[in-house]
Amino acid sequence: MRIRQVKSLVGGETLVEPVITKEKEILISGGTVLKPEYLDLISFLGIDTVCIEDPYEAFETIHFIISEERKQYYVSEVQKILENHIYHGKNSLNKMTDLANEIVREITEEEQPKVIDIEERNGSLYEHTVLVTMLSLVVAKMLKVKEESYIDIAIGALLHDLGMRYITVPYINFDMDNRPASEVFELKKHTILAYSALEGEDWISPVSKKMVLSHHERKDGSGYPLKQKTKDIECNILQVCDAFDCMISGMECKRISVQQALETMIEAADLLFERKIVKVLQKIVAYYPVGTKIRLNTGETGIVVCQTDNSIRPVVAVLDQDNQMTEIRYDLAKNKKISILQLV
Repeated sequence: MRIRQVKSLVGGETLVEPVITKEKEILISGGTVLKPEYLDLISFLGIDTVCIEDPYEAFETIHFIISEERKQYYVSEVQKILENHIYHGKNSLNKMTDLANEIVREITEEEQPKVIDIEERNGSLYEHTVLVTMLSLVVAKMLKVKEESYIDIAIGALLHDLGMRYITVPYINFDMDNRPASEVFELKKHTILAYSALEGEDWISPVSKKMVLSHHERKDGSGYPLKQKTKDIECNILQVCDAFDCMISGMECKRISVQQALETMIEAADLLFERKIVKVLQKIVAYYPVGTKIRLNTGETGIVVCQTDNSIRPVVAVLDQDNQMTEIRYDLAKNKKISILQLV
């Protein structure tokens, strides 16, 4: 089982324990499959976390960047620091340095899996912030960026969406093509608002501040707020990692699958992003995350149970007619004759 923040759930998850109100009344029984309207009710009542079934317990090996427990710790710390800054003044922001150092140590000192499972999820500002930071550091490590830049990357990534706390429009599943121009304008202000809030902070390096300002800039000059190209590797890494995680979490755009997001990033390489950074992302992020149901060229239906060193060729368990896993396993990295045809 897993304890999850309610705002990160999308519906379809199964409760392990009942949801209980402050008056000790059972609101929703354990074993209930959560519907979106249930999530709205739980949030309305001020309940932040629930205990749900772990969808990965049946699988062999899950290669997340860090454990769920550590991720939730970092998410909680980021939320505390940013909310303290918003409500009690800017002096609390420098606590982000200690957190950045902690994350850098965890990413650089511990051996990372060659291929990472990334969860599609509902947008959460703080979870997005933490995962973008970690993904940026993993990419920097793969690119052999000088180690003294890691802390700048971590601080820039941890603060890149600070401006979201200053805007009033809802930014989850925000479809820019179908929103009023006034809302799009308001959303795009978040980069400048964050930069303005940080400009006088002498504990933040110039490149970290530039990361905050430029994380929506693009290689062809089509981004915002200044429509400028950026040459700093730290900025370019954040642009790629932020864009990818926005797509799979619905932050500032419509949420899409990991496969669609990776394909979008690959198509945009050279035009919008630095190709070498996108290629690293493509190499380390599992194209088919654990738990993905697929159809094979053998005609069989399967489910991804763990990753190999090849991001597009995982280990697959064959499913029977009742959608239960059988003993049949195909390591697609070793068995080149079998391939994935489509998602199910």
